[in-house]
Parts: sequence; C-alpha cells; structure tokens
Amino acid sequence: MRHAPRRYGLTLVVTLAGLVALSPSAQASVSPTMSLDQSAGTTAGGTANLGLDLKFSDSGTDSPHDLVINLPPGLLANAALDGGACLRTAQLSGSSCEVGSGTVTATPDVLGVINPPLPVSVPVTFYLVPPPTTGDLAGLAVVGLGEQLGATGDIRIRPTGDPDGVGVTLKLALPDQLPLALGPLGTVNLTQISLTEINSTFNSLRYPATCPAAPAGLTAAVDSYSDSTVHTVTAPLSVTRCSALTYSPAFSVIATRDSNDRQVQLRTTITQAPGQAPSRSVSLAFPTATLAPNIESIAALCRDLAAGSCQPVGAATATSPLYPTPLTGTAYLTGTSSGLMLTLVFPSPFPLTLNGAVDLIHNSATFTGLPDIPLTNLGVSLSGGADGLFLSTCQTPSGSATAMLTDQNGDKSATVPARFTVAGCTSTSSGAATIGGGSTGGGGQPAGAPTVTSSGVAGLRSGHPSLRFRITQSRHAAKLSGVTIELPVGLRFVAHPRAGIRLTGATLKSLRLSHGHLTITLRHPVRSLTITIGSAALTETAALKAKAETLTHLRLTVITTNTANKHSTIHVVTTSAAA
Repeated sequence: MRHAPRRYGLTLVVTLAGLVALSPSAQASVSPTMSLDQSAGTTAGGTANLGLDLKFSDSGTDSPHDLVINLPPGLLANAALDGGACLRTAQLSGSSCEVGSGTVTATPDVLGVINPPLPVSVPVTFYLVPPPTTGDLAGLAVVGLGEQLGATGDIRIRPTGDPDGVGVTLKLALPDQLPLALGPLGTVNLTQISLTEINSTFNSLRYPATCPAAPAGLTAAVDSYSDSTVHTVTAPLSVTRCSALTYSPAFSVIATRDSNDRQVQLRTTITQAPGQAPSRSVSLAFPTATLAPNIESIAALCRDLAAGSCQPVGAATATSPLYPTPLTGTAYLTGTSSGLMLTLVFPSPFPLTLNGAVDLIHNSATFTGLPDIPLTNLGVSLSGGADGLFLSTCQTPSGSATAMLTDQNGDKSATVPARFTVAGCTSTSSGAATIGGGSTGGGGQPAGAPTVTSSGVAGLRSGHPSLRFRITQSRHAAKLSGVTIELPVGLRFVAHPRAGIRLTGATLKSLRLSHGHLTITLRHPVRSLTITIGSAALTETAALKAKAETLTHLRLTVITTNTANKHSTIHVVTTSAAA
C-alpha cells in the first residue's frame, strides 16, 4: 500500500481508508446491508450504469476485513475498453479505462485529536487495469486525490460448475489501520479506522439475457477483523424485456478429407451480430451419407481430463465483444463408450468447460447449459487422422448439416441448415442408397452397378447382433470378385471374425480386417451372393444396445469390386429387428 504524502493530513488518511477498501479479495462480518440503484435501465442484453450501496454497522473498534462481491450470471463488465489497452497498461487518468466512481465513508480514531471521531466521505474513481494475478480477467484500481490508493483488486470469471454460476467475482481486501501524518515535521503513527459505507456506481455493465420469474441476486459476503464469521447479503437484480432481444444465429461448415485416408477435418462456425441474445443450447447434426462417425476414434477417449494426459481431438475458438482477443480452447472426446461427450475446455480468464452429448445414431452433438456470455463467433475444429471423429467415403460428397439453437431465455429457437461439400473427394466414386431392406433408391446409380437387397440387422436388444444382405450384379457388367463392408455405427468386427462370416452363392478366398472395415475376396467371381455376419464376428456398443428397442433401421456401406477392377459404393439403410 502506498503511504499518502503528509501534506494531505487527516483528509487523505480517511481517503486511503475508503479507497483501499476497494482493493483485492472480498468478504466481511459486521452486519452488512446492500441496495442497488437501477434507475439507469434494466433492459436485457443492454448496457446501463448500476449503483451499489454497501453499508457496514459501526462497531466502534471493529472493521470489515474481506469482501467478495458476486455478480449474477450475465451481468458483465466490458473488458475490451480502449481496444484492450486497459488490460495491457494501467491508465489512471482520463475516461478511456474508467469503469465507475463513488464515495467511501470511514470513521477514524485519530488518537484523541478529534473526540468523538467524525465520519468522512471521500470521492473515488475506479479504473480497469491489467490483471494483478494470473487467471484474473482484469484488475480494479482505485484513484483519489490524484493517485492510486491501495493495491489493485481482482476481477475473475467464475468457472463452469461454480455454485453461483458462470459470472464475475470482485475480490477486495479492506484495511483496519492506516498511517496518519500529524504534520509536515511530525511523526507518523498508525490509526485505527472503521469502514462504514462504500457507495459506488459502475459504468455500462452488460445486463443478463434472461428474465427469471424470481430475479437473480447480486451478493456480497463480508467478515471482520474481530470475527471471522462471514455474513452474506443479497439484493435482487431486475431484468426486463428479454423477449425484445433479437436472435438470428448463422451456421457454416467446412469439411476436408485427409489426403492419405478417409478421415475428415471438420470446422463448424456459429456467428451472431453483437447485441443478440446468446445461445443456451446448440445441437449440430450431420448427414451420415456425407460425414459418418469414425468408430476407431474411440481410441482417443479421455476418461479423466484432470490427469492432463488426454489426447485432443480438435480445438475451439470464441470471440466476444466484451473481450479484446479471441479465446482458444481444446476439444476432447470424453465420457464412456456408452455415453460419449465432445468436451470443449477453455482456460482462464474464461475457465469454461462445455460438454456436448454425442448421439452416434443421429450423428449429432448437443451442448446445453451454455453460459450467458455474448459471442459473435464460436468455432469448433475437429482433427482428421486415424482418430478423427468423422470420415467420408466420398460417395455422397455433399450434404446439409443442421444447427438447432435455443436462446438464453428459452423463448426463441432457430434451425439453421448449412450446405457443404467435402473437399478432397474425387468424382470417380459411384453408388446410390438402398432403402429399407433392399429396394433400390432413386437416382445416382450408374447402369450396370450392383444392388443390395434383403438386408437386415437382428439381435441388437439381446447383445448378439447379426447382419445379413444380398448383393446382385447386373448381367451386363463384370462379375463380383470382392466386397468391403463398413458396419453401421455401434457395431464393429471382432479381431478375428472369420468364424462368424458365412457366404451363400460364393466361396471365400480370404478376409482382411483394416481400420474396422472387412474386405472379403472371393475364390471365384459371381454375379450374386448372400453374406451373413453372425454374432461371433460382431460386437455391439452399449449405446446401440440401449436404443435397440426403438430402432427401425441402421446405415450400412458396401463397396464392391468386379473383375474389371471397378468399385461401386452402395449405402444401405437396413432394417433392424430389436430381438
């Protein structure tokens, strides 16, 4: 703490008492009361000055010690003032970094000079300054009589999972003694002070985007030097006109297939204009024919994020109008094999963990409980490679993804499609979908290409899955010499599946299992065959088994090779029997 020049005398001593009261760390135990002044406005998502009057009972010799002020979720300060310059260099004059003002009242015991002691109120100004501690969002400096008084306070964002929700916490430490200059040539002694009031106004706070029936509260917790008991006081924050906030997010997708395998690098981006309502939930769904889940990515499953040794599967970025630089996080595949999650982890100063439930059947991820922080851009980039979460056969290189979003207040929703094409796919593949047990789908199948019929999956509910389908080649095309099978999501081949494979109408020459795909080579070319894959060759995920009772179909991919060395890819929506 800086000592005031002696020429200021008693007035500056009291000023120091008040201003240092707005230093780091926050809480106090001398019966606080608190009131808010919202006369400047209460509009959801808007900006308005907020008055905060904290009073502390005067116990004579005791004084508040630690003060913690928790702003409710969504009530945020603008840390992007002056383009972010306030977070790089302390500017303790002018208006560029000024975030508020007020008065502090304290009663000094001036060693008998004044008896009884009289309370003195001193004007103060608050400035946003660089973070004093690693992990802080920013610092709060208090200026009076032309200089900073006391240490810089902490401004932090509460992390995901905090019982008070994601929001701003101010931590302030309050002194009970200050140096008193008795005169230009006199001695300097410490005098006891008792802080009785901090009456402040904070400028241009961004209001929450939610209007709950029971207003959220702003809380202050204090203890005192003589009593460590913490007393908490709460004042309700009124928020109005949530329904007036606009909500029109945009969604885009960029997909690029790896050059040496079928995995896909995927980037999704959700954008909004400043001032719109933030999203509370986001669900992203992708067309399986264009982007299929890569079951092999289970190798990247992270079971304990806290261990610090998990393998990332991608990255995330977020841009907010209230912070000067984009935030960068890491994406992990978490949860269990029966309940996968895509988890986005952002470090301080925004310590957020966003969990998206992965639905392999519907090829989607759903994030709920997103914090009330305005974002103009939220991007997620998923890596390719062996453990990439998505793959593409390039049979259907173009498709339409869908984002389904709900705003923070829960009264607006948006469904936004995004058309995309997988870059890196060639145009030499051929094939079409076969629907519901084997009838040929409309369009896209070249003349002479094979068809898949009589397809079906059984035994999912019992945990003993089996798969059967028939392949037929046209009379005018070269005969079939081999088949590669890509199983539906939730099924995978065992390490040595030969005992569970049976061919009807053809003789097996060899089997090869690579990256979860089984290639069958025939001893003699044929025009048709039936392939049965029994439970001895298959395993089933717990997630698929749990949904087996309500499933009506699964997606299967069959790639055929003929004696002319031409390949045809056939996507099959095969019927499912739950027994």
